Amino acid sequence: MQGKLLYLGRTFLLVMCFLLPLQAAENTFTAEALDALSKQLDSAEKEFQQYDTDITRLESLTTTATELGQKAQACISQYEQEQTQTQQASESLGTSTATDDTEVKRKRTELEAQKQQADKTLSQCRLISLRANTLLESARKSRQDLLKQQLFAPSDSLFTHLYIILLEPDTWKRELEGLINKLLQPLINWYNLIIALSYGLAGLIVGLFWSTHKRRQYRAQTPAIHETSPTLAAVWRSLLRVMPYVLFAGLSGLSLYFHPAGTPIIPQFIQTLLVFSLSYGILHSLLRTTAQVDGIMPADKKASNRLYIWARLLLFSTMTGVVIHSQLFDSTSLENPEPSHLIALLRIACGTLVGIALIRLIWLMSTHFLSIKRIRLHLLTALVITLAIGSLWLGYRNFSSYLFTGVFGTLFLLLTTLLLINIPAEIFDGLDEGKVEWQQRLRHQLGLKAGQFVPGLIWLRLTNTLVIYGLLVILLLRLWGMSEQSQITLLNQLSNGIHIAGFTLEPLRIIGGLLALALLVSLTQVFKKHFSESWLRRTTLSRGAREASTTISGYIGILLSILVGLSVAGIQFEKLAIIAGALSVGIGFGLQNIVNNFVSGLILLFERPIRRGDWIKVGTAEGYVREISIRSTTIQTFDRSDIIVPNSEIISGQVTNMMLNDNFGRLILPIGVAYGSDTAQVMVILREAATTHPAVLKERTDMKISVFFRGFGADSLDFELRCFIRDIESKLSVTSDINLAIDKAFRQQGIDIPFPQRTLHLAKGSEVPAKSPDLS
Repeated sequence: MQGKLLYLGRTFLLVMCFLLPLQAAENTFTAEALDALSKQLDSAEKEFQQYDTDITRLESLTTTATELGQKAQACISQYEQEQTQTQQASESLGTSTATDDTEVKRKRTELEAQKQQADKTLSQCRLISLRANTLLESARKSRQDLLKQQLFAPSDSLFTHLYIILLEPDTWKRELEGLINKLLQPLINWYNLIIALSYGLAGLIVGLFWSTHKRRQYRAQTPAIHETSPTLAAVWRSLLRVMPYVLFAGLSGLSLYFHPAGTPIIPQFIQTLLVFSLSYGILHSLLRTTAQVDGIMPADKKASNRLYIWARLLLFSTMTGVVIHSQLFDSTSLENPEPSHLIALLRIACGTLVGIALIRLIWLMSTHFLSIKRIRLHLLTALVITLAIGSLWLGYRNFSSYLFTGVFGTLFLLLTTLLLINIPAEIFDGLDEGKVEWQQRLRHQLGLKAGQFVPGLIWLRLTNTLVIYGLLVILLLRLWGMSEQSQITLLNQLSNGIHIAGFTLEPLRIIGGLLALALLVSLTQVFKKHFSESWLRRTTLSRGAREASTTISGYIGILLSILVGLSVAGIQFEKLAIIAGALSVGIGFGLQNIVNNFVSGLILLFERPIRRGDWIKVGTAEGYVREISIRSTTIQTFDRSDIIVPNSEIISGQVTNMMLNDNFGRLILPIGVAYGSDTAQVMVILREAATTHPAVLKERTDMKISVFFRGFGADSLDFELRCFIRDIESKLSVTSDINLAIDKAFRQQGIDIPFPQRTLHLAKGSEVPAKSPDLS
């Protein structure tokens, strides 16, 4: 079980080696090369006949047969293409006649010789391919049969061991004496063991000092990592907690790797302790009430105690199992490959205890980890572990070990996946919101406003999700029995592409394209900010021209980013003509409005009839232009509500721009006074009220202050004051100030402002209608 878990690390490195596209070397298939391939096949076939019961040799033969088959297939493709070219060249010369030119006859003879040589080589390549495929299928079938035999190989059951131990007392006494004698004479290099423990003890002391110091700093001041990513903060706290044990196990294991102690039990014991310490520390930190990790319910003190008890029981039983399954307790021999009955009972009891503790622990964790309950992982784990315990009792030890290893490895991979998914997601969310200082600085460099998402970040999220879940699937397949050769074949297909109905799907290139798109879109935002704030400010362009240039440069950058991303992803631009043709049909029917708004947006950006910050009126909408995008324009009204107006309406409709050329604007104030007022004095007061206000333009001859006596109204003498102000945005406040000044002057001069009056005349002798009777 430990061997498979440790193999995951090697498999992970193997996967990472295939993340970059592989380029196959150009093959040249000469007669000598084909003879060499045939000899390799002969040697492989002989080896298969001799070692058809050795799984290790069969895996090596599978790899060899796959490589030879790939070379043979490449040879077939090359010579089939050459054969086609030769046939086309022969057909281009026409039908052979007696009057053919000498050069034509010579050329036809050369082509016929080339065709015969290509046919001969092609036949050899097909024969090699057939033999390689036959060997591959035979090796795979033999390997699968051997694995099935080993996996379901029966041995003595629990009841058999109990029967012999209970009914034959001399058996367990003899086995116990032999076990004690073997434990008293362990094959251990004590010198190397003491050196390794010394390194581990030094690491333990250093880890204790470092952990104590960092935890004291953490209590004094919460680091920014807690706000950046709660999951990462939980991992950091777990490292602070288990760092002494990690250093002890790491340094001891490293010393034993270079200077073995004579038995593999000690490195296995240390490695198991290291894995369990890290896993327990991370889970303990995630379940704390201060963690606040999405998808995880914190555990109270009572729940924490239950989890702690079962976790320690699982650790104790697992470490005991490592010792019992080691060479120290190995009583097998060539004559008797089965372990002693006493050792077998101990192993069964230990495996049962491990299964029960694991089931209970996962069941308790399902209350706190929502993902476990969502995918019913606790039920599936309980089912598989129960099956493993039953197989162990019935004597199918290999199958039970296979299930235990798969469950432990799967849980460890799922925990790692949870961390690798949550930590980047929390960092990405923080970048969109600007939670901590470094994220705010980055958003400032990108020129982002509050509430605006980081451009290109969605593609980075998608890439991270695809990569992590892809690695999880590959590692799970390897853990649950996929052969190394099948895994290499899968990785080669992911690297070189998967052919589906004439189309080649290259997952790694697609992921590279998504990464390139995310990076280039973010760099486009940085370029827009510096282009607007640094370069365009030094030009003589107007504000509208600068904004138009910035917007257009952003769209050009996004377009180039998409093209580069498609190129990296392996999309051929020649095939985009089909898409463009389909889009042209769609534009003709359903996308007319979108294209109309798009073209109108380009006109607005270049012609600039309105600009950001202008006060405009479009139909019933009135407010300031907040943003001009390629499809629509956002107008913010005076009550700070946003109105989205399609660009086509602005281009085709009537738009009033209060601030097109300047911010000047006219005020028109109608005023009525009572009959009998001095009209000349009223006109003087109105002119003085406008003249004394600082916001009113007085120095320009084309914008004079004007006062008009408009006429005789029904209740008042009607006057009108007209003047221009410097900033039309202050229209309301200036109007209010002038009205206050006029009212004050009218009060001082005794000029009344009338209100509507009505006079009723009653004719004499008219009868007052009788009161209607009360019907209530």
